[in-house]
Amino acid sequence: MEEKISIFDIEMDNLTAKETMIQAMQFLESESIDTIEIMSMDMLLSGQEDMEWKEQVGRIGIVLPGDKEILTAADVHDRKRLQEAEERVFLRMFMKYLQKNHGRVYLLAETEEELERVEDSVRRYNRGIRIVGHALLSAQSGREETVINDINGTETDCILSVLPSPYQEQFISENKALLNARVWFGCGPALGRSYDDLRIFRRIKHFFIKKTFWHRVEKEQKDK
Repeated sequence: MEEKISIFDIEMDNLTAKETMIQAMQFLESESIDTIEIMSMDMLLSGQEDMEWKEQVGRIGIVLPGDKEILTAADVHDRKRLQEAEERVFLRMFMKYLQKNHGRVYLLAETEEELERVEDSVRRYNRGIRIVGHALLSAQSGREETVINDINGTETDCILSVLPSPYQEQFISENKALLNARVWFGCGPALGRSYDDLRIFRRIKHFFIKKTFWHRVEKEQKDK
């Protein structure tokens, strides 16, 4: 199995959930911060022409396809890999590991609504996970230094980010060396999606994202 796949010239890691979890556990045991991100179809679509964003994504330690359609578009048809992407198996394993080991988590979101959603999602694993802090952050807020200082005062194990792209990748790319944590995990919409799947608006939105994604993939393949 190829260890890397590429869509729109954006490289992602083609790993099983177990293989990814082994690396994540090593990250959590190290002293320096490592980075993980789950890549969605809409992130790929919005960043398709953004070279700076692509370079920032390239500096992330592990980049995982977050939708089975991404794997299929990269000609990955292994049933287990597709199922793991569809069911977000690595994300669930990672959260269970934090729960079991009483991991300290700091939450980052752009809006109060997003923060409430991610807090609600984390609470579903919260018999062991300790939320040590949270902050609202946006490209326009100018709060980076304040938030970094707050994170560094919490002795957090994992920063869980649901910041939007491309700001999420810009923030960690520019500030990785300043953050005192073990893992930065850019979850995008994946963390809350498990509990949003039944909402009709989310299902309709996902349907149109899939249509647009496949249109762009097919166009790129014809242009090669």
